[in-house]
Amino acid sequence: MSDTASSRSRWPRLHLFELIDQAWCPPAVRDHATNYLATVSQKMGLFDAVAPLLQRGLTAGATDALLDLGSGGGGPLPRLKELLAREHGLQARVLQSDLFPNAWAQARAQAAGVEYLSGPVDATCVPPELRGMRTLFNALHHFRPDQALRVLADAQAQRVPIGVFEVVERSPRGVLSSLFIPVIVLLFTPQVRPLTLSRLLFTYGVPVLPLALFWDGLVSALRAYRLEELQRMTGTLSQAGYTWEVGQARRPGKPPVTYVLGLPEHQEPSPSKR
Repeated sequence: MSDTASSRSRWPRLHLFELIDQAWCPPAVRDHATNYLATVSQKMGLFDAVAPLLQRGLTAGATDALLDLGSGGGGPLPRLKELLAREHGLQARVLQSDLFPNAWAQARAQAAGVEYLSGPVDATCVPPELRGMRTLFNALHHFRPDQALRVLADAQAQRVPIGVFEVVERSPRGVLSSLFIPVIVLLFTPQVRPLTLSRLLFTYGVPVLPLALFWDGLVSALRAYRLEELQRMTGTLSQAGYTWEVGQARRPGKPPVTYVLGLPEHQEPSPSKR
């Protein structure tokens, strides 16, 4: 057995529970956690490498709209919207959504010139009236394989482009990185807005947030899909008129981003009959 195959066999995917996924998780804890994660991805530019992939998806879908699923506390799209305009000359419209909408994120979205839906949206069954290129950032690992397949299949069935992007990885490096999360939360929290009394209490008084984010970060690493798993998954969706691409996007100074890109093939309108 090769070293690579041996390494893979030691790291099977474990679908343990994440705290903020649970319906019983206190909304204040979930909102504080997702706001923190959104701030980290925005300020550190963790997903800057995917801007060219978004350009390709928007072009393939002949749309200027980005429909983000599982937005949580907001995610990186406001920053990516600026990158698309500055580096690619695209003026994109952004619509954020989540199964558990975040009220604070809605206010921040409005201030950033994007919209955040107040009602819940299920990424496995998106209402057909919500059009545009679908995106998920660090969200696919929340779904079991059959659910993840439904997320991708729904986009293909609706013939809309979709981009799935993850910086978490199931590897020794990914697991070891999660061990530093509590310290990073303590250091990074002063940059999170709104910096409320309850956030300070749950971070420095009773350290609920550092521990919750550590657990969810560790579980995310154990849940993350590998490239070969995503390739097998998209291989089952092979269909004329729609193409799938799996790979890693890179940008100097940023972590690699594992991605799945689904693109409807452009169809020229049929000539009118005389």
